[in-house]
Amino acid sequence: MKKILITLTAIFATTAFAQTMADAQKAYVAGKWQEAASAYEAACPKEPDSVRAECYLWNVLALSQTGSAQSFKIAGKRLDSLIQTTNPQRAIYADLMMTSAQFRLYLGKFDKAAEDLIQAIETSHPHQAVVLQKVCQAVKAKVKSDDLNDRCNLLNNPDSLAAMQKNKAAAAVPAEPAKAPVAEPAPKKDSVTAKPVQPPVADSTPAKTAEAPKSAPAAIPTATATPTANIPAVTKSEPSQEYWTLQLGAFGTKSNADLLVSNLKKQKISCTIIEQPRAERTLYLVQTGRFETKEQAVDFAANKLVPLKIEYQPLLKR
Repeated sequence: MKKILITLTAIFATTAFAQTMADAQKAYVAGKWQEAASAYEAACPKEPDSVRAECYLWNVLALSQTGSAQSFKIAGKRLDSLIQTTNPQRAIYADLMMTSAQFRLYLGKFDKAAEDLIQAIETSHPHQAVVLQKVCQAVKAKVKSDDLNDRCNLLNNPDSLAAMQKNKAAAAVPAEPAKAPVAEPAPKKDSVTAKPVQPPVADSTPAKTAEAPKSAPAAIPTATATPTANIPAVTKSEPSQEYWTLQLGAFGTKSNADLLVSNLKKQKISCTIIEQPRAERTLYLVQTGRFETKEQAVDFAANKLVPLKIEYQPLLKR
């Protein structure tokens, strides 16, 4: 399916732990789902309490894309456990509910998918709007719900969404502090192949980050990590006639491109919008960075874009 591909960025307590998470991220981006799942299982127990839920969510996502029916079942149970033990006031809670909506969609439980997505929107943070809009289109294609339409429309009106969230929060009972879920043993290889989830239909034509199997069942939620570095420029003393850049999306409407640029600007990542006229319409390409080599572009993406769950495609510019 069309994935909103991302991994987590965390502050690691030790060098050994950072290397473990780096291995998991590398395997995930490469589409080595079982390897990534095992690496996250090794890393998550060492994760600080504040970000352990995010780590286990990535474990869930990796398991769900192995193609094994047994692994997918285990992933669903772990996701339910994470939802039950995570404070709804945390940004990761909306990520969990968004992922749950896509699991429900995959299983054909369309009404439940709508309910989960509504809850994801009602507990979401502004930086999650772009991903939520894509999931909205996927769920709305399968179920007719006035409540879902209203919530999805609120994503285009941040002030109204914030007001609705404030009113609901005032009436809600404070949630218990989040507890980290306990990892289950790594699932054994199963010969049964899980069905693929249909991809969400979005106005954007996102770029792919890995040669991942098209049968991947779950979309990736929005991360809470915030990068601190700006995009590096090419280091040659003379301007290069060709360089690599990262394309983050191709949008049919400029407002969607502007929204992505605005969200990334808040994360100190500068982007440009390039208009590309087509026969019947204009595409708005969002691109970032200027790199000497493809390797530099991919390294930057892994460190800065993947944690924000932004898809990318390295492009050679001449």
